[in-house]
Amino acid sequence: MAAGIVSPTLVFIPELELIILYVTSFSAAIFVLYWWYRSYRCLGISITAILDYIRKNWKAMISQALSYGAFHKKTAKNAYAGVMHLLIFYGMLILFISTSLIALSHDILKPLFHFGILTGTFYLNFEVWANTGGLMLIAGLCMALYRRLAKKIKLESVFDDYILISGLIILSIEGFFLGALKIALFRNGFDIYRYIEWYLSYIFPAGMNVNTAIQVYRELWLVHILTAFALVIYLPFSKFSHIALSWTNVAIKKFHPRGQLSTPFLLSEALETGNIDFTVGAKEVANLSTPMKIDSLACTNCGRCERACPAVLSGSDLDPRLVVQNVKAVVYNGKVEMVPGILSENAAWACTTCQACVEECPVLIDPHSFVIEARRNLVMENKISKEAGQYFNNLTNTQNPYGNSPSDRDALLKFGPKYDSSKEVLYWAGCMGAFDPRGKKIAETVMGLLTKAGVNFGILGSEEKCNGETARRMGEEGRFQELVLQNIDTFKKYNVKKIITACPHCYNTFKNEYPKFGLQVEVVHHSEFLAKLVDDGKLKVRKTDETVTLHDPCYLGRVNGEYDNTRFIVSSFGNLKEMEKSRQNSMCCGAGGGNYWYKVKSQDSISHLRMQQALDTKATKLAVACPFCNAMMDDASRSMDAQNKIEIKDISELISDNLEN
Repeated sequence: MAAGIVSPTLVFIPELELIILYVTSFSAAIFVLYWWYRSYRCLGISITAILDYIRKNWKAMISQALSYGAFHKKTAKNAYAGVMHLLIFYGMLILFISTSLIALSHDILKPLFHFGILTGTFYLNFEVWANTGGLMLIAGLCMALYRRLAKKIKLESVFDDYILISGLIILSIEGFFLGALKIALFRNGFDIYRYIEWYLSYIFPAGMNVNTAIQVYRELWLVHILTAFALVIYLPFSKFSHIALSWTNVAIKKFHPRGQLSTPFLLSEALETGNIDFTVGAKEVANLSTPMKIDSLACTNCGRCERACPAVLSGSDLDPRLVVQNVKAVVYNGKVEMVPGILSENAAWACTTCQACVEECPVLIDPHSFVIEARRNLVMENKISKEAGQYFNNLTNTQNPYGNSPSDRDALLKFGPKYDSSKEVLYWAGCMGAFDPRGKKIAETVMGLLTKAGVNFGILGSEEKCNGETARRMGEEGRFQELVLQNIDTFKKYNVKKIITACPHCYNTFKNEYPKFGLQVEVVHHSEFLAKLVDDGKLKVRKTDETVTLHDPCYLGRVNGEYDNTRFIVSSFGNLKEMEKSRQNSMCCGAGGGNYWYKVKSQDSISHLRMQQALDTKATKLAVACPFCNAMMDDASRSMDAQNKIEIKDISELISDNLEN
């Protein structure tokens, strides 16, 4: 059936024009490639380093480029945006392949070897796909235009966006009309496979003058080519530069545990060598690491981080999108100071390190890392608030943020035995569990459940020290590492093999950050440990008709991917009613990143916003799995006069309240 079917060539396009087209095309391609290389060369990355990196990491690069680039793993989480981006991406990809096949067949193979590849069934399928690609691209672009004009979500749309979207729509329509006119000139029955262009071809009169039609085709073809060139040349100076730069970023991204911050120095080595002359943090943009600068170049200004950030929602002056965009604007002028050039001092302290921005970014940028580097420098220059200064002093003097005597921790020995080498599990009470009244009740409850279930556990009492998590996130790397070394010595002294902790911040730090300093132990959050005890029948709970909503702690859920154990516990006795923002989209309580210990200027309280989301579920109880979250939600409940509307309980307390005797 398809025998003898051949794609008609553009015999009416003069050879000189085709030569000019290819010379210009190669020049444009070289220009774009050179711009791409210069973008990284100006950061000090040589072509030798690029090629060496590709040689060593090409497998991971292909995998990551496909996952986060071709398949839009992050973007696709949002249905509308995901479909829109996939239509645009695959529409452009199909049209690029189609154009390349036409050039290969008509302008290389036929003139040189006297045969083409666009024949028979392959050609018919080719035309279906080419028309489909054009339709996909126009549909995706129209969705993008509607998304901006309708303003259904907050987008940082600029005139540049409309130029690019409109330009690509015009380019696609030009392509369809060129194909339609080509059909009108040749009118072969098999052209119906070009199903869009076939029907468009009927807008041209059947009795039109052939010479006039050819002249129109040539002029439209020239306009089409000029439109394409204009867009290609404009690409490096436009928002569409992310097509190249973001793909580079997702391809070369080095993954590490999300809860693991960078380590600017090793205190143990510094103490051994006596060399303590090092700089921590970034005073200027030039002090940022090369991967962070590459991150900034990849930013698409999409605003997903901004819409997810609790600091933005509360009305503080921190905006992760602007932080990255501000770095991007001056990345080649490294003398700009981070504070106040990139963000204000208040903004630097407003970040809760909840990593909602990291979760949302479709091109794997870590906006909160820029804030951490700014904080580290502020601490190094002693530009900290009175509350932050008191926090650090307490850590130095008493190894806990409250300033209490370490011996006060021994009060918990009434509820749990002292740890020794015969114990299988160390229960890490944490500073909240030892000194905060509400946190102590949670620690007592957990130890009571462990005792009831027959778990062979112990606690360190006065030998326990703060693990330094908050100090590190507040920018005090030195004090963090001091506490790390002291705690690891204690763990080695008792040959600790397994740690249970009620605090997700302690859990994350022991699990993801202490191994860098030599700790090799199993770390379990109490939600996981208690869920297994319930599942194994060692803790039996009765079923009730209570409606319970659940708050996912950032450092348990989004940072470490632990969502199911807390839900298993709630569902074992009650009816779970999810909040609108839950699991990886959960909203921070506002305590993280040190925000529990000092005040940030903002219009609203993050904890109040989160509490309102819990109240909106109409649940009678709010389950939490973090002592900081518990304290923040308790405070919000009192401030909002909501204590009679919803009861706040740690998951361990919910188990204890519903135990079968």
